[in-house]
Amino acid sequence: MSLAQMHREDIKAALRKKYGTIRQFEIDHDLSRGAVHEVLRNRRWARVERAIAEALGVSDSQSEKTDSSRMAGAHGLSAEAK
Repeated sequence: MSLAQMHREDIKAALRKKYGTIRQFEIDHDLSRGAVHEVLRNRRWARVERAIAEALGVSDSQSEKTDSSRMAGAHGLSAEAK
């Protein structure tokens, strides 16, 4: 299973089980306050995603194929306009 396939509540629960709080996970991994929250809200942040994946023992979502339709939507372009 990869990080991208996990539900965000499962990720939060797993981090809390292992570290007590999500903030403690961020402190232990020298991450800024709210970094995990931003990743769980679908912000791409490779360093945080990698730290979460390593902590949970799953593969990093960065290694997966990027969804081009998501990227096109983020820039306001449709797939046909390319």
